[in-house]
Amino acid sequence: MKPVKVAVLMKTEKDTDYICKLLSQGKAIVFCDSPIDADAIVYDSELLTNAEREALKALADYGSIKEAASKIHKAEATIKKQLCSARKKLKVKTNIQAIVIAYRCGFIR
Repeated sequence: MKPVKVAVLMKTEKDTDYICKLLSQGKAIVFCDSPIDADAIVYDSELLTNAEREALKALADYGSIKEAASKIHKAEATIKKQLCSARKKLKVKTNIQAIVIAYRCGFIR
């Protein structure tokens, strides 16, 4: 049986360790750092703030930071900061990856 690659996205390291400990009891589970490479993602539904969700959704809808900022009436610098924070929390490198994972986890629709 091929092991399932699981990414864990939690607010705190303590929560991450706890979830990993619970899941590691299964023999067919391998943990990975990147949710992009994962077969499954275990996540905290409150991982992202509303502002981070809004910035990701606006970028997905409007295609550029400039357009997203204009449509949701925020400064481009604010959107960039929120996107950076979301990328870190979602453990991805690009905004596109963040949008994909946010959709996959249901953070944005």
